Amino acid sequence: MYAIICFDRPDSAKLRDAHRAAHVEFLNANAARIVFGGPLKSTVEGASTGALIVVDCATREEAEALIAADPFKKGGVYESVSIRAFKKVFPAARP
Repeated sequence: MYAIICFDRPDSAKLRDAHRAAHVEFLNANAARIVFGGPLKSTVEGASTGALIVVDCATREEAEALIAADPFKKGGVYESVSIRAFKKVFPAARP
């Protein structure tokens, strides 16, 4: 499992709007591999400043390929992307 942390370019709101429909389509098409995800925000109700996506990928290369195909990444919304191995420990799996 990998955590993908994306930070937007400054003033990326117009790019987000332009690529949002394709981004949502991408997320839906890859839902089986996305454990959870959502926007990073400046405040709870504030503007999006990036994204956190936890993915069920066997390798870092698979996670890299997945985010590289995201329309937000391809469209220049993200200024930087960091990928880290992730281990879910809480809450524990329910019986």
